[in-house]
Parts: sequence; C-alpha cells; structure tokens
Amino acid sequence: MPAKILGDPQGRLTKKVQDTLFAKGITSEIISPGVLELTGDWRTNGAVDYRTDYEAHNQMLPLIYIDGVCYSFVQAMKKYGPQDIKWKVWAPSPAVCSKAIAVAIKDDVIQEVIMEGSCMGFSNALNILVKGMEISRVVQLLQNVPCQTRGTSCPQELARGL
Repeated sequence: MPAKILGDPQGRLTKKVQDTLFAKGITSEIISPGVLELTGDWRTNGAVDYRTDYEAHNQMLPLIYIDGVCYSFVQAMKKYGPQDIKWKVWAPSPAVCSKAIAVAIKDDVIQEVIMEGSCMGFSNALNILVKGMEISRVVQLLQNVPCQTRGTSCPQELARGL
C-alpha cells in the first residue's frame, strides 16, 4: 500500500517513518513541504511553522497519508511501529531551539530521542548519549543544564517532558 509523507526539511523524522512503514510492507514517498498547499489549517509556502502547527494540532510533522487517511508522526508510529515502544511527544518551551521533542520508550528505557528544530549535531549527540538509559537517570543528569540566559535548555526540556 503506498504512503505519502509530508516531511521535515532535514529528513530525520521522515527517514524514521519511512523505515518503519517499509518494515510493514508499505511503500512511501516524501513530499517536500515547500511544494504543497495542504488542506485545512496545514498551509505552507516553503517554511512550515512547526511550533504553531504542533501546538495547534497536538501532533508533529511529518504528516503521513496512507490510503487517503492522514496520520501524525505519533499516530503512524503507534499504528505501524513496534507495539512494545511507547512514543511521547511534546512541545518544549519557546525559549529553546527545539520545536518538538519525540522520545521512544520501552520498559522505562529510552530507545530514541528526536529533537525537531534543534541543531542536528547536538540532537544526534544527545540521542546517542541517552539511548539505553533509564528515564530517571536522564532526568537526574539533564534537569539543570543551562543554555545562555534562556532560563532553560533543550536538555532541560527533555528532562521536563520525561
């Protein structure tokens, strides 16, 4: 069954979604957000405001269309992803660079962290460092990590959300 994915510009989420759908036998195609005008409140002219879209719709790009049905990232992962993985997604404070944070959890152990809108190198490094750690340990380590004069940071927002 074919799927169309409205992806983020950096391709991190779309790769995860594509791999998950492919494992279930669903072919997928990434559509650049710069070339689509979506229906309803999902409108774009090349620059999607992820924070506004996320907060307004309580979902996270990419949008995935499978057989005419539109799914959010979390909906797609819940329906087509591994059944023993729980995805938690939230919008962090507007004071930080990240626009949305998604965490895959299995038995209180972090399987993956995706920080949408954050520096790619930082978010990849953070994912590598916390993968396999218990949630309580991650919270303990990151809850007081500052970022300039923002009053919070991406690591603090990760700890807060967990």
